[in-house]
Amino acid sequence: MPLVPVPEVASLTELNAMVDQWDVDDEGRRLRSKTRTIGEHFAQEQPLPRPLPREVFETGRWFTPRVNRFGQVTVRCNSYSVPVRFIGCQLRMLLHANNLVVYDGRTVVAHHERLSGRGESRLVLDHCLEALLRKPGAFPGATALEQAKAAGKFTPVHEAWWTAARAAHGEAAGTGP
Repeated sequence: MPLVPVPEVASLTELNAMVDQWDVDDEGRRLRSKTRTIGEHFAQEQPLPRPLPREVFETGRWFTPRVNRFGQVTVRCNSYSVPVRFIGCQLRMLLHANNLVVYDGRTVVAHHERLSGRGESRLVLDHCLEALLRKPGAFPGATALEQAKAAGKFTPVHEAWWTAARAAHGEAAGTGP
């Protein structure tokens, strides 16, 4: 199914929901010169494919980027945040069609919805909080903060953390709300 014009969606999850709805809408549709609907054809063909294998088949692709000085990894021209304690480390990433999972050894350290464009970034505020212990003045104006506020993810817990960091390190220039 060609996606022309390209749908305006906020996420791949929203796009998948749209495609699922189109499938449901098409079940009652009848193609020209066919006596049955698309749903009837599907019901006839559904039992024919063989069952899926029991073994897990990994569909993602592995990458091993190094975390840059901003606490981000880049894969397929997009940047994703990881906890800042991994700056300078090489991590393993499993890129799927819809998401990205970042591992340190066998431990998952970050999970992101995959970005569909190029040159975009997805930053999680919680990944940057460790840096505030050393640099509380870097918080206001940080891209991660702006993305979190825009998405409604800057919670009262985050506000309390920021207040505690300012109390512990002083009200330096630029740390005010």
